[in-house]
Amino acid sequence: MTAIDTCNARFGRGSVVPARAGHEAKRTWSTKLEMRTPRYTTQLAELLTALAR
Repeated sequence: MTAIDTCNARFGRGSVVPARAGHEAKRTWSTKLEMRTPRYTTQLAELLTALAR
């Protein structure tokens, strides 16, 4: 919080804010579903393994 306060003192109030500081309602973009990571890269149990010979 000290770093945020220092930046705001230098650059003006609200220049630096926590990530979840109420910006979600103002958001004009959304995630494109076709750009999501395939499930196999996020499920550890489903990762492919290579066998060395």
